[in-house]
Order: sequence, then structure tokens, then C-alpha cells
Amino acid sequence: MLDNRIKISFIGMEPTEALKSYVKEKISKYENLLEDATSIEVFLKESKSNRGVNEDFRIDINVSLPETRIRVEQRGENMYANIDEASDVLNRRLTRYNEMKDHWSGKSPWKVDMNMENDEEADTNVIYIPKISKRKTMDDMTPLEEAEAIERMEMAGYDQYLFKNKSTNKISMIYRRIDGGYGLVEPKD
Repeated sequence: MLDNRIKISFIGMEPTEALKSYVKEKISKYENLLEDATSIEVFLKESKSNRGVNEDFRIDINVSLPETRIRVEQRGENMYANIDEASDVLNRRLTRYNEMKDHWSGKSPWKVDMNMENDEEADTNVIYIPKISKRKTMDDMTPLEEAEAIERMEMAGYDQYLFKNKSTNKISMIYRRIDGGYGLVEPKD
């Protein structure tokens, strides 16, 4: 049963059975799309510093699947409306994942067909993958401190910056978070 696999956490707000039941009811509607899920985590958050602002409440849904992870975030002033909207987005992403399952698992190759509308005999199973419009080669991968990478990212006006981390000697990416802070992505090995 899916209800037992959904882990719900409350952050900055009192846990209520009504909200728990509502979240479980909404997510359980997609039980057939979640059969491969290894974990389902839901975080219900109230930001006390934002009181009176349109983004008092936030829901984060994280679903771990064998080949990828689906993450949905919704902010707003009404938690029930946020749950509804997040549930709809989750449904669309899970549907997309299940449609692409053969591609994710490697059973079907990823293909690109830029001229499908002009080709009457086009394979209806061909998947369009967005065209990469710009490629950049990093000439200088001199190791940087994390703070220096943040400064270079800010000076260039980027939202993320790829660099070689001086302290770990790994290729890393620093990025600007929505909440104004910074995040760091590094390979595990």
C-alpha cells in the first residue's frame, strides 16, 4: 500500500492529521505511476519570516526512482492549494517518466529528429531532445576555493559556475539557490 511508503515531515508548522491525510489522498491517486518509486518524501513548510507575504507555505515532494529523481516544489499562501498544484505537477512528471521508462533503462535509444513535421514517414516513437544552442569549453580549470568560485559566478552574472574545487580536487558546480543562498554539487567518488 502506497500510504505507508509516503514519509511526511512538517517544518516550522504544527503537524496535523488533516494535512497528512490530504497529502496521502492526493499522492495515492498516482499509485500506478509510483510502483517503481524507492522513496517518497513530502516536506510541508511554513516560513515564519515570510508571514503576510504570498509565499508563507511551501511543499516539497521528492520521489526517488531507479533511473532518476523527481522533485516538485510549490509555494503560496494556502497549503491546500499548494498541495493540489504540486500534485498536478507530480502527475505530469511521473507520466513523462513512465512514458520514457524504456529510454531511461536503456532498452530504447534516445533519438533526435529535427524535421518530424516535414517527414511523412517519421517514426512516431522518435523522441525530440532539445537542441544544445551553445557549447563552451573550459580552457582554464585552475583549482579554486569555493568562495572564489562564488565570486567568479557573481561577477559573470551566472546562476551556476563549473570549477575544479581546490579542497577536494573534484570538478564541482556552485549555484545560486532560490532562497538566496548557494549550493554545491560534486561527484561522490
